[in-house]
Amino acid sequence: MQLWFYFLLSLATALAITPLVRYLAMRYSIYAYPNHRTVHQGAIPKWGGGSIVAAFTLSALVLYWKSPQLVAETTLLLSLVAGSVILFILGSFDDKFDLNCNLKLTVELLVAFGVAHSGWRFETLILPGFAELSLGVFSYPFTILWIVGVINAVNMVDGLDGLAGGIALVVSLACIGIAALFGNQLVIVVAVLLSGAVLGFLRYNINPASIFMGDSGSLPLGFILALLSLRTATMAPGHAAIMVPLLLLGLPLTDTALAIIRRLRRGIHPFHADREHIHHRLVRLGLSQPGAALFMVGLSLIFGILAFLLAQGMHTDFRFLGQLLP
Repeated sequence: MQLWFYFLLSLATALAITPLVRYLAMRYSIYAYPNHRTVHQGAIPKWGGGSIVAAFTLSALVLYWKSPQLVAETTLLLSLVAGSVILFILGSFDDKFDLNCNLKLTVELLVAFGVAHSGWRFETLILPGFAELSLGVFSYPFTILWIVGVINAVNMVDGLDGLAGGIALVVSLACIGIAALFGNQLVIVVAVLLSGAVLGFLRYNINPASIFMGDSGSLPLGFILALLSLRTATMAPGHAAIMVPLLLLGLPLTDTALAIIRRLRRGIHPFHADREHIHHRLVRLGLSQPGAALFMVGLSLIFGILAFLLAQGMHTDFRFLGQLLP
């Protein structure tokens, strides 16, 4: 019952403040203008990440103050909130001033290192068949690569009205189900808050969108999803079933991998934007923009269901093996 309250608080906050955020974006001329890599028409305010991060942060702080019993690992929660705020600030400057991609990458790496040091990291990977791979000294690099990779994957997939938000909502709901299997309370709480914030923002972001989330939204959103997926299928402290987060974020990660390969083959920077992403190709094949977005969110839902089924099977086998072992 308490989680329902915080979900509704996050949802209501996003619904209430998104019009204000849109007004401020227009007031300070933070717009997305049509160019060679976009598909929208006209100038659209793009500071929507402000409503998502504000709703999520406010709800998290109220929960931390009023219901601390829901989150035993407060250091992890606070480091996640702090990291998302830093990336929101970075994304806000980028929305306004179009920052250098190397500067953004540097900040992303520093934030990823900070949360990894706080405890958000892979230490031992559970592979199919319950084989274990201890990362040892590679724990930090692997975790940082995962976090930064997911941040940029969500950023790259944010190319159609409601697409990144729809995928984030699907992944968050899948995380809730998987985390419930393994008793990962922190993941459940964070995913509930994020779901409310994203759902409230989507009210204004589905086609035709009156506001875009911009980098101020896609960067912290990708960051939170990276941490959620990292910890969702933690079967024991530091032991994560690696196939689960890979499936959860399979669509944006695949799109990003294809984009990097495509750009490197052409001899251009991996972060150089183009109109060759999966959603662009779907539109060129004849789907409408809402249709392409819905198709990709549906694919993400399939990936989420597969991740849940895999986690459920591993959870069942893990419990069975635990009963057999002395």
